[in-house]
Amino acid sequence: MKRAALLGIPLLALMLSGCSSSQTPSDGQKSLIPEGLVSKNEKGSVWKSDDGGESFHVSSTVDATRSIDKADILSISFHPTKPMSVILGTVNDGVFKTEDGGDTWMPIAFPPKRIYSFIIDRKDPDNRMFVSGVVNGHGKIFRTDDDGTAWHEVYSEPGENTFISSLAQDPFDAAVIYAGTSAGTLLKSGDAGATWGNVSVPDTGTGIVADIVFDPKRRGSVSFLSYTNKMFHSDDGGVTWIDWDQVRRNDRSLENQQAPNQMLTLVADPSVSGTLYAGTGSSGMYRTTDNGRTWTKINIIESAEKFPIKSIAVDPKDPRRIVFVAGKAFYRSTDGGSTWSVTALNSDRSASVAAYDPFDSRFVFVGLRSSQ
Repeated sequence: MKRAALLGIPLLALMLSGCSSSQTPSDGQKSLIPEGLVSKNEKGSVWKSDDGGESFHVSSTVDATRSIDKADILSISFHPTKPMSVILGTVNDGVFKTEDGGDTWMPIAFPPKRIYSFIIDRKDPDNRMFVSGVVNGHGKIFRTDDDGTAWHEVYSEPGENTFISSLAQDPFDAAVIYAGTSAGTLLKSGDAGATWGNVSVPDTGTGIVADIVFDPKRRGSVSFLSYTNKMFHSDDGGVTWIDWDQVRRNDRSLENQQAPNQMLTLVADPSVSGTLYAGTGSSGMYRTTDNGRTWTKINIIESAEKFPIKSIAVDPKDPRRIVFVAGKAFYRSTDGGSTWSVTALNSDRSASVAAYDPFDSRFVFVGLRSSQ
C-alpha cells in the first residue's frame, strides 16, 4: 500500500503539470483556478472602505467621462466640521475635493500642479487652505482665503531645487504653521503664513523634513522627522529641540534601546499623549509612548517588513485600531498591533497613504502612487 501511494504522487504531479496556470486553456478546457478568484488590477488613484478596512472599492470618479485614474496621491485631508468633505493633494495633478464622501470628486483650481504638502485650516476650514508647490523651480507656499477661488503666495524659497516638503498646523493655535524643506530646514509662522522665521534645530544632515506632528494633549509638544535619518522633539513649541539619537548615545540606560532605522513616516496617535508610530524602509513599524525617547518594535506580519511602510493611521475614536499600507496590501489591527488582518488591493500601483475618516471609522481611504 505504501508503494502504491508513493507511485501515485509523481503521477498526480504529472497530471497537474499539464494544467499549469502559465498555459492558456484550449477550447473545452476549464481553468483549475475558479473564475471568481482571478481579478485584474483595477485603475483608480483613490480606494475607499465602508467596513473599516475589510474590503475596498475604487472611489475615483470625477464625472461621467473623467476619473482620477493616474494621479499620484500625496495627502488625504478631512474637513474638521463637515462629514463627507475630503480633499486630496496629488503630486502632479493638483487638488481634488469631494462633498459626498468620495462618490464624486471635483478639481480645485491651484496654480502649480506639482504639490508636496496640503493642510486645511482648523479655524476657518470653509475658506482657508495652505498648499506647497513648485513654480519655475522654486518651492513656494500658497494660501487661499476663499475656498480655492484665489491663491496667494505667502512664502518662496530663494534658490531653485529646494521644495517645501511638509506643512503642519498647531492644533492649539491655528495661527502657528510649521513648514519643512527638502534641504532639512524648519520654518515657523505665528500669523497664519503672513511672516516666517527659521526654527533653530540640531543638524538634520541631508534628511528632508518629511513629517511634522503634534501631541494631541500637550500644548507645545511637537516632533518632526528627518526622512530616513532621525526624529527630533520639542516640548516648548520649537524653541529647543531634543536629538534622541544623541540622548541615547550619552545615556547608558538607553544604550541597548532598539530605535527605528530609516524612518519613512512619523504619525502621532490622535488621542493618546506621547504616543508616536514610525514606519521604516525595511525593518517594520515601531511605537513610542514617550515622544521618541524609547521605542518598541510592533510585531507586524513578517512579509510586510520587506516593503516600505510609508503611511500609518490610528483611529481617532479607538487607539487600538491601527492601519498601515505596504506594497499593494492594507494591514489592520484592532488590538493595538498584536494581531493583523490583511486586505489585498487589486490596484495598478502601490498604496502610499491611508487615512481614517474622523467622523466614522468605518470609512477608510487609501491613495495610490507610482512615483515613490
